[in-house]
Amino acid sequence: MLYGGGRLRKFATIVEDIVEKFSFLALAQDQITESESRRDREKKFFIHYHTYAYVFMTKSFLDACAVFLNESYALEQRGSGIALDKQSFINCLDKVNPDLTKQLHSQREWFKLVVRYRNNLIHKHGLYVGPIPTVPDSLKDPIAVDQYILTQPAYIPNDPDLLIDNIYNGVEGDFIKVTCFVDEWINEAFHLFHIILSGFTTSFEVHDPNINSK
Repeated sequence: MLYGGGRLRKFATIVEDIVEKFSFLALAQDQITESESRRDREKKFFIHYHTYAYVFMTKSFLDACAVFLNESYALEQRGSGIALDKQSFINCLDKVNPDLTKQLHSQREWFKLVVRYRNNLIHKHGLYVGPIPTVPDSLKDPIAVDQYILTQPAYIPNDPDLLIDNIYNGVEGDFIKVTCFVDEWINEAFHLFHIILSGFTTSFEVHDPNINSK
């Protein structure tokens, strides 16, 4: 429960939203790690589901951080213009806190990558999330092959635009283990949160609506 009014309550609500979304990332990360230990046919489904949720929630986390910056520095951006991958937003921030934008520059490519993954899931063909095993020649029994594949870790393309059909047709691409993928992103998210909170020096007054000014 948040108390008080004015800008303090507004900032507290925004920070609470950022922390909550970061917690969702950590939860999805735990679920993916736990699902990797499964050896049943539902393993791929659960990893796929939580990986998709992870991508969506990462973009939501970035947007919550952008809202915090927009309010903190009175950038007065609106709607979809409040986004860390939008150069117009960064330009506005640079006018009031160039040191902060310099720090954010180190994560600019990650911001764009998150948006590419998220846009792929919403507007395009989806992502391949699953094993890419090299089955030993010694395994001839189809059941044994299936069991072997169930023990293999899930991967995801480094390029979100790599078509699933291309993967099944043997087109080569760069892949990363899903567990490593989520670890890298959550580290980036934590670093971002640290940057924006460390750079927050705006002073504000607390207006308590229950107290009449005299």
